[in-house]
Amino acid sequence: MAPKVEVHEEPSVLQAVVLTECDIDYGAAITHYNPKVLVPLANTPLLDYTLAWLERCGVDEVIVYCRANPHTDKIKQHCKRFTSRREECGIKVMVVVSEDCLNLGDAMRDLYSKSLLKDDFILLQGDLVATLNLQDIVAKHKENRLSDKSMIMTCVYVNKPLETTAVEGEEGRGKEVTATLVTAADTGKLLLHRRSRNKSSKISIPTELFQASSDLLTYPAAYDPSLAICSEVVPSLFSDNFDYGSRDSLLRGVIEQEELLGYSIRCQVVQEGYACRASTLQQYQRVSGEVMRREAYPMVCESSLTSHRIRYTYDPFTTTYWEPSAKFTKGNGGASEAVVGAGTEVDAGAILTASVVGDHCTLADGVIANAAFIMNNVQIKSGCELSHCYIGDDVVLEKGVVVSSGCVVGPGVRLGPDVTIPPGTQLVAHPPHHHAPSTHPHDDFDETARVKEADPSICGSKGKAFILLPEESDQDDDEEEEESSDDGRSSGPDEGDSEDALMMMSDDEHSENEFRREVQESLTNGMRKKSAAENMVLEINASRHAYNVSMEDVLTTVTQGILRAGQTQKQDGSTEPTWPGINTALKCFADVLRNYVRKGRDQLLVLNAIEKLMVDSPEYLPATQKILFNLNQTFEILEGEVIIHWYKKGGAGTTAFTTIKTSIAQFIEWLEKDSEDEDDDDDSDDESS
Repeated sequence: MAPKVEVHEEPSVLQAVVLTECDIDYGAAITHYNPKVLVPLANTPLLDYTLAWLERCGVDEVIVYCRANPHTDKIKQHCKRFTSRREECGIKVMVVVSEDCLNLGDAMRDLYSKSLLKDDFILLQGDLVATLNLQDIVAKHKENRLSDKSMIMTCVYVNKPLETTAVEGEEGRGKEVTATLVTAADTGKLLLHRRSRNKSSKISIPTELFQASSDLLTYPAAYDPSLAICSEVVPSLFSDNFDYGSRDSLLRGVIEQEELLGYSIRCQVVQEGYACRASTLQQYQRVSGEVMRREAYPMVCESSLTSHRIRYTYDPFTTTYWEPSAKFTKGNGGASEAVVGAGTEVDAGAILTASVVGDHCTLADGVIANAAFIMNNVQIKSGCELSHCYIGDDVVLEKGVVVSSGCVVGPGVRLGPDVTIPPGTQLVAHPPHHHAPSTHPHDDFDETARVKEADPSICGSKGKAFILLPEESDQDDDEEEEESSDDGRSSGPDEGDSEDALMMMSDDEHSENEFRREVQESLTNGMRKKSAAENMVLEINASRHAYNVSMEDVLTTVTQGILRAGQTQKQDGSTEPTWPGINTALKCFADVLRNYVRKGRDQLLVLNAIEKLMVDSPEYLPATQKILFNLNQTFEILEGEVIIHWYKKGGAGTTAFTTIKTSIAQFIEWLEKDSEDEDDDDDSDDESS
């Protein structure tokens, strides 16, 4: 008898992918010197909050993914220090660097090609501060996958009311961090995901969603911390669809092509726990305040997230924290909600409110700091006022400097005395291509950064600073050019009108126009080459994802594009629609159109698209009845009942419908008679039975 062989299953490893190249950064004045994920929040690097939370939740391996840049070594060294304080059985952190990663999609494709993701994994950004119960979320995800093999992802949202009071320069949490969700109440299946674009209390829900589930849950503005639990299918989907660049594009593609792809996405909307991204400087300010107020407990200021040791003294009555070596007296100047780092000296006459001060700084008598975030080795002399601003390392503020709301003062800048920095100003210590001291070996700004030297009225007589200009325009240069070249001449009317038209065209309109052009080219070339329907669908879907257009626009464009592809070329080189050409196009692309027409609403969109084509191109009107007849009888794409319903309700209500109504009246009458005959046949069958 053969001996029994014991089979030992390898324990499952829970992985997380942390993206350090976050979708939004803090601007060149900050992130040129330090990667965003290492910017201190309450004197702790942002990345530490993410890693500490993942460790607390039992994650075994973390892949910190970043794009190759001068900060890569800093991130590697920081992760090495973080893990060196753990035992061998603790969390493992691996830094993966890519030369050409531009977005989340590129990261997923790269990780897929390197076979680094073994099973379900957690996907998140490196600026997330969270205390959610991740074990329960992952367990629910795995349970759902066992019962529903089509489920590939669980998106996590936080259902909490938007704050009625916003931080300086921001209204609420903003459309970039909230989403309108519609889910199936029984399963949590995500049926609609839409970024919140306005403050309207009304939600538009497509009627076909009720066909998928009779009981729906709606979330008008769920907070989106960009957190998801993904199956191993997700990286392969990104790899197969190069037009998927973000998580939103993947959600849209899977939801809209569920029948084609065979995949679905669920969401968990949690009611308890803390999760918020410090995605922008405004959100950074908000999260800092919430951490200081202990809303992110156990992520608290006095405890080091790296060593787990108590580093600060905490006064619960004033919500102040200070390192024992700091010269800071409890209740100094009515200080409230403040953090003071090691070796920092705060004069008894200084006032700190909702502010963070780093290590080895000095704040003299009369300094007032409200929502100011001061890094390390900063000197602030008497009479300075700081409000809702960021002050980098090694900055010196002489007496009487006022730093206004929204200002960012980069490392090494010197200002003053007695100057006021205008709101929103970003200052740096060096111009482009200037090589700083060895503390900043990579001090060349990228080509898009533009600066100008600050005049004494801004930086002061002892000041040393350059103003970082916004990328879109340099107003002062424009004004100088106008003054130097103003000789009374103006551009011609044609040139001016075209420029105005381009300026007035929105990004959405431009994308839609480009999408229509590409689809029309694909259909015209496909008809000439007799391309297979599946290849045409792939081309159209690629354009759709590239320009981020809705399914309604896709159906309209495809319908009209097919009819336009059937135009016949005349002897003079021009084209005209003829029925033989249109009929050929319908035969060629019937399967393409059928791919997008799956519900009654889709059929109405096709009919509306045909009607709108007649408005722009009345020469198609004589062929309308034949087009509808073939779509109904020959290709069975449009149902007779849908056509009758569309006809009786007045079509799309365009100016062309009156003419269309007359031209297809005979066809409608035939459809109605055919429908009545079918009803009579059914009745007779019932009677005989």
